[in-house]
Amino acid sequence: MDLSAYLVNGLPHYEWIAVLMARLSVGLLFAISGGGKLFVAEKREKMQETLRKAGLPAPETMAVVLAFIEFFFGLLLAIGFLTPISCVMLIGVMVGALVTTVLPGIEAKTPIAWLGEFLYLPETLYLVILFWLLLSGTGQLSVDNLLFYRD
Repeated sequence: MDLSAYLVNGLPHYEWIAVLMARLSVGLLFAISGGGKLFVAEKREKMQETLRKAGLPAPETMAVVLAFIEFFFGLLLAIGFLTPISCVMLIGVMVGALVTTVLPGIEAKTPIAWLGEFLYLPETLYLVILFWLLLSGTGQLSVDNLLFYRD
């Protein structure tokens, strides 16, 4: 098989590695971030202040609930268990963060500049990765694969 044929036909065989890397990195990011907000008072207070500034109701309760979602579903995503549900929950957190705190801070003079700022946001990248994981499946090295996709 020549190189071009391998790149087109052979590399997709290793897609599971990309899925694993994406799942681990994004899942651990959320788990560590959520765990910090759950178990470190200063981080939880900072999140509460952010929620207050955004005008959300019950910031003390919301901070704990959101931190728990990040922590719990981040861990599940990292191990590949209930991956679609984990992705949906974490997508919800990211959309909420974008709408309430991040997007209002974008100051761009043109639509192209706004789009550039939007695409540069880490939250946008997390959304793209989570959406890809939601649609692509869990990959070979996952609890979901072990439990639900046996031949």
